Amino acid sequence: MNTIPQLLQSSDQLIQGMSNDEYHARPEYSSSQLKDLLRSAAHFYSNNILKEVERETKAAMNFGTLAHTLFLEPEQFENEFVVAPKFERRTKAGKEEALAWEQANQGKILVDAEQVEAAKRIVINLQKLSSYADMQNNYGMAEASIFFTDPVFDLPLRIRPDWHIAPCKTFPNGLILDLKTTTDARAHAFSKKCSDFGYDLSASMYREGFQQYYQTEQKPDFILLVAESSIPFNVKQYKASHLFLSVGDTRYNKAKELLAESLLINEWDGYSLEMEDLFLPSYMTKQALENDFN
Repeated sequence: MNTIPQLLQSSDQLIQGMSNDEYHARPEYSSSQLKDLLRSAAHFYSNNILKEVERETKAAMNFGTLAHTLFLEPEQFENEFVVAPKFERRTKAGKEEALAWEQANQGKILVDAEQVEAAKRIVINLQKLSSYADMQNNYGMAEASIFFTDPVFDLPLRIRPDWHIAPCKTFPNGLILDLKTTTDARAHAFSKKCSDFGYDLSASMYREGFQQYYQTEQKPDFILLVAESSIPFNVKQYKASHLFLSVGDTRYNKAKELLAESLLINEWDGYSLEMEDLFLPSYMTKQALENDFN
């Protein structure tokens, strides 16, 4: 099958081939913006309305983006990246040569040969996962942009799954796959990353947008493909559990409620200014109590 299923009675949109810049310039709200709001309305206002803060430096994003591209859209590598030669930056001539080369390649992400080789090793490891076989054997697409309207607060929203499989015989409700690079892909370490970066909220939002566009009976499963960003570039695959998604649903719905309220009253408060008691993380408290009794 080579065509996207045609939907009836739906105003939601799926657009393939939209650039990242065009997607992020759209006015609909994204999961990253909702995460800002859960921290504080002031963070949302500063980052997304005043646009005062860079969310993440390009240098920090480059390797993850490179791995994504080589795994999901290898045909786009030459359009988006350029491999930087080595320059003798200790000399004036070398610095000038490097600057001229960078100016000539503006608009592309600059990476070095070592980064490309590392990303290729990640791709080889990811291709050993059963999820990769699912991607190969069922119709799907990379980086498709889906635009939909929140059914409760009427908020315009947008999602961009790394890869999704359209509803089919094998996956009647479709499937969403999200690729993450991290320092430690083991469950105990990566689950903390999921909490810190709100991957549960993203999963909930992506599943809702997917279901609204494809009009499936149930929301799709959400798979996390996780690759370590250092030697030996180990990989793991995780299915978001019911509890994972339940927490995500709660936080996603709370974020939408806060956004709707803030837009309505046009107030963007920061943290509470009240005095609060401070506690240590629960695992440290448990550890201390266990040590007291041993």
